[in-house]
Amino acid sequence: MVSTIDDMLLSSWKTYERYTGPLGLGTLTDILRSHYGPGIESAERNGWGQWIRADHEGVGMDRTVATGTGYIEQYPSEVARIFESLSTSPDTLLLFMHHVPYTYKLRSGETVIQHIYDSHYEGAVDAAKQVTEWQRLKGLIDDERYEKVLALVEYQAGHAVVWRDAVNNWFYKMSGIADNKDRVEHDPSRIEAENMQLSGYTPIDVTPWETASDGKAIVCEDPSGCTAIVVLDQAAGTYDIAIQYFDFRHGVSTYNVYRNDQLLKEWRADNVLPGDQMSGDTSTRITLHGISLKPGDVLRIEGHPDGGEPAPLDYVEISASSNTMAEAGSHK
Repeated sequence: MVSTIDDMLLSSWKTYERYTGPLGLGTLTDILRSHYGPGIESAERNGWGQWIRADHEGVGMDRTVATGTGYIEQYPSEVARIFESLSTSPDTLLLFMHHVPYTYKLRSGETVIQHIYDSHYEGAVDAAKQVTEWQRLKGLIDDERYEKVLALVEYQAGHAVVWRDAVNNWFYKMSGIADNKDRVEHDPSRIEAENMQLSGYTPIDVTPWETASDGKAIVCEDPSGCTAIVVLDQAAGTYDIAIQYFDFRHGVSTYNVYRNDQLLKEWRADNVLPGDQMSGDTSTRITLHGISLKPGDVLRIEGHPDGGEPAPLDYVEISASSNTMAEAGSHK
């Protein structure tokens, strides 16, 4: 038990760095508001500061003495010499010290842009692993503490996906360079809420655009509730269904999700997150595990707004059940 907790704590910083701002980019958080969720564009062209100097050609803040801000000169001379030169500056701080093309190759041989893509996917996977690690401690820790921490690591795993998508989609749009693993902006398991059959719900653009899938979400302003429906075509099997939505600081919307006419889950959007608008601050998810599906099943989500929170939805993601995958892995 102690070793598991130690591993989770000691790896958490690196995990967070991977799914936020690797290579010395910083967290890429929304610096204009809460400094919590992703808001990459806020670091640029905001009227009072530019922190990552990203443009179509490259990224990174030139802090060298020779061509940049001269910040590096503040270090002791033996350290400054290391940071001043691209040939000796460590990759872990590269974009804090230098501005380079997206195609610049790291010591690993990987390009900067591909490292950004890969790191964010790796960070999201690492965050999900913390859920599994914690679940192994069930029964070894008092129930109240176990459930509280489980809720926190599950939330982090979902928010890591928000960060992953926001950062990668923003850099893909800025650089025009595709992910060589064909993941960025390719989500075959994802169903956009605005593409579902809507009753009462209205599609709306989200700002910053990168903090919602495809830059859009749906909102309900009918106090009696709204519905979003999709007919599924998944092969018969067991799946996890993730529902991405926005949970404002004020207001407690309620949601019901049905498979055909069977209620699968009812929940309240009552988390305490820093914001009252759709953004990376308030984007969160709930996941239903081990749900049996077959072609033609109808998935229906009902949203009921409350207190200015319009029961917003971003997307539904349907993937092979993590329980099924774990069992398959144990049989190898």
